Amino acid sequence: MALADFVVTLLTFVTVYSLFGLGLNVKYGFTGLVDFGHVAYFMIGAYVTVILSMPPDVAGYAGVGGFGLPAALGGLFPGGGFVGWLLAVAGGMVAAAVVSLLVGVPAIRLREDYLAITALGVATIINRVFENEEWLFNGPFGVSSVYKPLAGVFPLGLGSFTLNMVVLGGLSVLVFLYAGYRAALVVRPAEPGPAAGVTATVLLLAAGVAALAAGTAVAGVPVGALALVGAASVGYWTMARTAAPGAVVTLGVVELFVLWYFVQPFLAGGGVVELQTNVMWLFDPTAGPNGGLDYDRFLFVLSAAMLAVAYWWVERTVNSPYGRILRAVRDDEDVPKALGKRTNRFKVQSLMFGSGLAGAAGALWAVQLGFISPEQFASTLTFFAFTAVIIGGTANNKGVVLGTAVFWSINSGTRFLNDYFPSEYSVQLAASRLILIGVLLIVILYYRPMGILGEQDYEVRLPEDEGTDGPRALDALRDAVGGGGDD
Repeated sequence: MALADFVVTLLTFVTVYSLFGLGLNVKYGFTGLVDFGHVAYFMIGAYVTVILSMPPDVAGYAGVGGFGLPAALGGLFPGGGFVGWLLAVAGGMVAAAVVSLLVGVPAIRLREDYLAITALGVATIINRVFENEEWLFNGPFGVSSVYKPLAGVFPLGLGSFTLNMVVLGGLSVLVFLYAGYRAALVVRPAEPGPAAGVTATVLLLAAGVAALAAGTAVAGVPVGALALVGAASVGYWTMARTAAPGAVVTLGVVELFVLWYFVQPFLAGGGVVELQTNVMWLFDPTAGPNGGLDYDRFLFVLSAAMLAVAYWWVERTVNSPYGRILRAVRDDEDVPKALGKRTNRFKVQSLMFGSGLAGAAGALWAVQLGFISPEQFASTLTFFAFTAVIIGGTANNKGVVLGTAVFWSINSGTRFLNDYFPSEYSVQLAASRLILIGVLLIVILYYRPMGILGEQDYEVRLPEDEGTDGPRALDALRDAVGGGGDD
């Protein structure tokens, strides 16, 4: 698999799990509800979407379903198949929200650890029901007839090879330029000394990995180990002396990505062709006779679009008066209660909102894998999502996306280490990835207890924004507290 194909697959995973994490952030970050059973709604959304969209009488399937919404609507008007799939996704979201309502009504009066344990128990029960009741959703055999929206349209091109390369490759370059611009804004506060230190850390880390991968036990291992120890020492010195750890870490991540994605394939013998393929990642030269956009890349675009809609929806919610009530419930439930708010109702609604987003993520997950079964929805997915939220910043939607990208980049990207080490070390390498994530989490919490980005800022409308009486009301408030200035 080319690096560009791997990055597209990784980005699709990141968008799907970011959508999953946004739902968890609504519950935990903004409302303070510790839901260890969040994966159950991910599973419900996946299953309900699949059975609503797959055709009836599928061979090898003995469960409920086969409603064929895309096929039914596809014969009525152009694009009806995609609309039918969107309706199936909506059905999965509604099913996840309804189940969370049934769970939340009796359990919402529990707090903190008790709610977390209860939610985990309910999720385990739901998973076992799905696994053992074959009449429901085919039990342990799972569902392999997953509808792929618009699959028949791809590969999609614009005619000639040159036109496809220019348009899709140009869009790819624009994405890199925008990502570089956003990264530059974050890196700008980094001081020259720590910036040089993190660059040295990255070079030592790359040299250490290269030495361990290419060297012998006599020469390569000691040199590689020494380089890694040097990288750790310089990195610690850098982080201890910077006033902008976020900027320094971002700079290091960008430099690592450039070395891995652009420099390493070129030095490994891929040459200009490999470099061009990586730069124009949205263009697949093997997709059809003239190249174009293949289905995997379309699936990433679709997942990113759904994530963008969900992100906008959550942002509007948490910056509204409704969102302020959710945060008040999180900080001190007695305060909104004293003001006459029915806090249990808001907590149940938050559970339904977050679970619906998890259901949408499950629908995308099913399309990406093409097969679903109960064992895929282990409780570890919930804890992975909690880890991503904590890394990026609790109660920060941008932090959810960033934390998810960091988590899955380490978890999936380090699988390339298997290519450089003997096969008998594969088990140890798999464990080392989780160790690396744990070390990263400890380091982030040590330097940034609130996560990389911390809690986000909120839009607060002042009285002067509310209408003509606003300025007078604001002046009266200033006079009441003894301030007569403009500040």
